[in-house]
Amino acid sequence: MNLPFNSISEEHTNPWFSTSELLEYLGISLKELDEQRSLFDEGFHFIREFPEDPESRLLWRIDRVDDLLCLPIPPLEREAMLNALSNRITCNE
Repeated sequence: MNLPFNSISEEHTNPWFSTSELLEYLGISLKELDEQRSLFDEGFHFIREFPEDPESRLLWRIDRVDDLLCLPIPPLEREAMLNALSNRITCNE
């Protein structure tokens, strides 16, 4: 059975995130990310969603990019963002 890329079962196990999710987490612009592009290794920091397609969108390991860039993100903010990105936030009324 083929599950959609953003299915619930994959969200909890898939460590790869879209560029927009990465930018939101890091709080930087696409231009700022592009300026740092030479620091990232394909296969470690990012992969292509469809490896055989050179125009395929990039998927990022947020933890590895964050470790490399060492941006000052407060621990509670970091935890909240990671929970939000992996859909581990619940709203109780």
